[in-house]
Amino acid sequence: MTHYYKRFVQSYISLAEKRPAMLLVVYLIIAVIGLVLATQKLSIETDLAALLPEGTDSVRALEISEDRIGAIDFFTIAIESKSGDVAAIAKMQDILKSRIEAEWEDADWVQIGRNTEFFRKHALYYLEKKELVNLHFLLEEEISSASAKKMPGLVDLLDGEYDEGLDDWYSEDIPWRMGLPSQVCRSFNAFFNNCDSDSTTKKTPTLPDVYSDRLIAPEGDVGVILVKLNRASTDVDYCKFALLRGEALIRDIDPSGLSASMRAEVVGAYRKFNEIKALASDGQTATLISVCLVLLIVIAFFRSFRTVLVIFIPLIAAACITMGIVSLTYGRLTVLTIFILALLVGIGIDYGIHLFRRAQLEIQKGQALAEALNTSLYETGQVLFAAAATTIAALLVLLTGHFEGFREFGVVASIGLVLCAAISILMIPPLIFFIQLIRPIRTLPKTSIFGGFAGRLNFGMDFDRAATYAFFFTLAIIAGLAAYTPDTQFEYDIRNIMAPGTETPIDYMRAIGTDSGTAPAIVLAKDRATMKEVHDYLLNKLVVEKDETIKSFITYHTFVPTMADQVKRRKVIKSIGTLLEKKALQDIDGDKGRLIDELAGMTQAEPFDHSQLPKWARRMVTEANGEIGNIGLIYADIDEWNVYSGQEFQDRYGHLTFGGLWLPIASSRFILSDVMRMVKSDGLRLLVIVSIVLVVILLLFLRKIKPTIVLFAVLALGGLWTAGIMGLLDIRLSLYNIIVIPVILGVGIDGAIHLYLSHRQSGSLPISGIIASTGLTVSASSITTMAGFMGLLFVDHKGLQTIGQFGTIGIAASWLAVILLMPFLLKYTESGNRERVKAPVVHTETIKEM
Repeated sequence: MTHYYKRFVQSYISLAEKRPAMLLVVYLIIAVIGLVLATQKLSIETDLAALLPEGTDSVRALEISEDRIGAIDFFTIAIESKSGDVAAIAKMQDILKSRIEAEWEDADWVQIGRNTEFFRKHALYYLEKKELVNLHFLLEEEISSASAKKMPGLVDLLDGEYDEGLDDWYSEDIPWRMGLPSQVCRSFNAFFNNCDSDSTTKKTPTLPDVYSDRLIAPEGDVGVILVKLNRASTDVDYCKFALLRGEALIRDIDPSGLSASMRAEVVGAYRKFNEIKALASDGQTATLISVCLVLLIVIAFFRSFRTVLVIFIPLIAAACITMGIVSLTYGRLTVLTIFILALLVGIGIDYGIHLFRRAQLEIQKGQALAEALNTSLYETGQVLFAAAATTIAALLVLLTGHFEGFREFGVVASIGLVLCAAISILMIPPLIFFIQLIRPIRTLPKTSIFGGFAGRLNFGMDFDRAATYAFFFTLAIIAGLAAYTPDTQFEYDIRNIMAPGTETPIDYMRAIGTDSGTAPAIVLAKDRATMKEVHDYLLNKLVVEKDETIKSFITYHTFVPTMADQVKRRKVIKSIGTLLEKKALQDIDGDKGRLIDELAGMTQAEPFDHSQLPKWARRMVTEANGEIGNIGLIYADIDEWNVYSGQEFQDRYGHLTFGGLWLPIASSRFILSDVMRMVKSDGLRLLVIVSIVLVVILLLFLRKIKPTIVLFAVLALGGLWTAGIMGLLDIRLSLYNIIVIPVILGVGIDGAIHLYLSHRQSGSLPISGIIASTGLTVSASSITTMAGFMGLLFVDHKGLQTIGQFGTIGIAASWLAVILLMPFLLKYTESGNRERVKAPVVHTETIKEM
């Protein structure tokens, strides 16, 4: 293999010297094709469901729900009036509803209110029979009390036994226990509380009667409009279209023209396109900043603009080709690959630096340009591929993960790094020869500003003693920071990994009802009988077991009690109606008299079916094909920002079975919960696997146990250093930055490999000389890699920021571990070094042997 590579290098250098322009044109044409493909076909995908395995329950349920009911999330517009101008909010709702119904062909229906008159009229049918019997008993007591009051002696004898009567018959939790929507519950409570003249409890805010059925908060300061669109918010392009169209409609209407203190915003699921915009914008910003930082570092290191061109042009070409391949294979960038260009800039530049630096050193030794390039490509090129292999192997371990996002990142990053290494090797020789034709390259300075600075360092002691002090001082620092490693936690609060501006701008949930929302979990039963089982199960969980993870639920049986139950209740209701006709109750006035009149009207209602329900109620349990009663809604009582609480809700209701069959329950919360589970599980597991793979690669490549232990120990200590700093600074692992772990491990071992191989190839060159030459190059490549991550520190997206923080800290710690620990440890590999010099292995052959 070595022989063939040597022949390839010799032939290629000869061709590059004769036909540099031809080779460059070929490579640039390929790069341009890649760029065109990327700009035309690449999209940004933030739908986390696409990053989960297809067989995942949450993904399957989501697919079933989209087939049966379409979009599971409402397109929601929130309206806020700081002055509480409820009339202006209602008018804005009317205008929006009229415009959307007339102009949006993809809107199935629009809702601005929930008429509760039907439920008020049939309220007694929603009470359990025992509650009706209790009401019957209280009415009988009320009659006895009214009769007793006409006989003063009897009143004294009874001593207040009938004082309470109907005053305390109604409890505010009755409609909630029935599972009715919040609008209906508020209507019941407002009515019965107003009828309770003896109540001393503080009344909740209520809307004027004319707006009582509107989707407006009881305080009258916030309202919403709900739109059922026929396409899901998971379609990124459609989500963008819907969001921009909604924002344009709001601007056109101008809420401030209706009320000076009023504003409106698109909220809810369709607002997530702002996250897409932020990711795309910040991905570009990070790449630009990283390029500029790397550019400055390379200029400072080589102090030559032409050198920058030689190193950067292959990097840019490799990035373009990578994006072209990604567009053909995946056609998208995800939340985990959006920063891939910044990563390639930071890591990919290393190959050009090492190749050009080696050629530079050979020229300074007196070799001709062609000979110097030959030496660089043959010796350094093989080392680069070996070092790159460790990083790529670490990335390819991601393919063993369950999380599709990791697998995709591993493939994309591996392709990019292979291309960066290959294109650097292929393009640098013809680039140098082409520039030589235009203007001969002068020998570059022997030291950069970094080299000059390094050369002036003097610890006042010999190198071995300095290396020993540095080794133990570094160990002391790592040991001190190790105490903070347990503080490195996983981030469950998604607000800390989102882009600014994607949070909810208006507290609109008060208008919908605190017991509900715009993104419920959708229960998808096979038939109405199964849904009845689900209804009874959820009712038991909510009322009997008092499960605090459920706010409320809605099924067909929430709105339509079984006919058998209605018939049983009807008998008691008729009896109540007979009591209410008694003169003793008819003579009662005031609030209690109004309650009796209202109850009398309720007793006239007859049993009903779903066809008599208000349209808005039927919609909630109707599928896209018109079938009614086979779907339901569960509203979770959890912190919507806390993924851990979402996982607890999913554990209880995400994997239910009825009749031995799995019950699909679709929820965007379940998707996020599964993503976080897999990310955390895969991240910790892959850390172990990557470590094992790196050890195996080192053993195969070095063929000795001692240097393998030394190099891996340096890597492990750098990792411990990183974990300690993360814990100290409270930088948490998250969905975004955990992907950096294999990158840090792969890149971190590269520097140790370069130093060890230089030591092995150096013969009599002292370790101090290796640190001054190869160590300087390793430092330059590590700093440029850090620069690739540092670009992410300056973006607004919090998730991308954590990638920059983790990557910068991890690479810096690995670099310092190599520079400060390796000089001391290399002394214990010197015996093997002499053996390697005598043995004609691939890395010891020199240019003289060609």
